[in-house]
Amino acid sequence: MLDNLHIIVEMTRRDPLAVLGFLLIGASGVLFVHIQFKMRAVGYDTYPLLSRPRDWKLPAEYLRIKDQHGWSPWPAYLVFQNDGARRSVARDWVVSAVDY
Repeated sequence: MLDNLHIIVEMTRRDPLAVLGFLLIGASGVLFVHIQFKMRAVGYDTYPLLSRPRDWKLPAEYLRIKDQHGWSPWPAYLVFQNDGARRSVARDWVVSAVDY
């Protein structure tokens, strides 16, 4: 158990952008599932594996109907924000890996 903790700490010291990217991916997934559950509760047909192109538009649909149900827009905004930040972190990580 302590070996795993030491590995995580060493990775965080060596490449904090990778750890940040993994955290953003996880946060984006949690927010997307939150949006998906809310949309399913009001009758919007979604599929849990995102295999249909229509499911990728779910945050935009959430923003379109949020006022009808009194929902906060922040989960959808954060999904989009995390997506952009995740891409930025991934790009910086690839560039820093080439420098080694």
